[in-house]
Amino acid sequence: MTVRLERRGPLTLLILDRPKRVNALDLQMWDALREQLDAAAAIDSRALVVTGGENDFSAGMDLKPDNPIIGELARVEGLDHARGMILRGRSILDRLARFPRPTIAAIEGACLGGGYEIALACDIRIGSETARIGLPEVRVGLVPDLGGLSRLARCVGPGRAALVALAGAPVDGRAALELGLVDLLVPAGRALNRALEVAASIAASAPEAVRVALDVLRDYAAQEVKRSLEKELQAGAAAIVGGEVREGAQAFLEKRPPAWMRQA
Repeated sequence: MTVRLERRGPLTLLILDRPKRVNALDLQMWDALREQLDAAAAIDSRALVVTGGENDFSAGMDLKPDNPIIGELARVEGLDHARGMILRGRSILDRLARFPRPTIAAIEGACLGGGYEIALACDIRIGSETARIGLPEVRVGLVPDLGGLSRLARCVGPGRAALVALAGAPVDGRAALELGLVDLLVPAGRALNRALEVAASIAASAPEAVRVALDVLRDYAAQEVKRSLEKELQAGAAAIVGGEVREGAQAFLEKRPPAWMRQA
């Protein structure tokens, strides 16, 4: 099971668990994430903590050829097909963003691309000092299109979002805190423990008061995000059909600079 649930008293953990691939997201893992989010929503718990197994949260999309998503990207047939691919992934993160209890991302190690978009769909993000956080999609010819650009700009403002998303370089935990990419910073190896402490504090609060307060906070966030989601969808589809991703993914696998760097 590449995504699994674990109970901790009144809390539920959702664990991304594909350590041999640094918890990179392939089609099977996205499907498992959808299933486990639905299963977690049916559990009578007070908060959901999302984390990665072993030492990493998630390295983002798995660019290896055995990921069916990579094959579909190579065969994409026009903007409608590309939009459909994006919307399938976005529907999973929308489940997380609308999860019926508070959600907390506990971030150790790599938290990149789609992995960080998962964290952005949570209500609270807790990172360790040695975490590596960012949205490197532009480096392989894609854009963060699962709500990541819109949610990041809402969290940190367009200028800081541009620093993260346009250069594509990951930052460490301390820089992530300074930029607003995480809400709390803890020593290495402590992210999950701190997330559980925060979740336990939430669990000790009156549940109906937590529910209605969270509803107000999420409504505010949604108003900020929804205006840009359609534009993000259009940008993501245009990037997919533009063809740069084929060169970017191949360059990544061959561990060489992509062609556009040689042309710069």
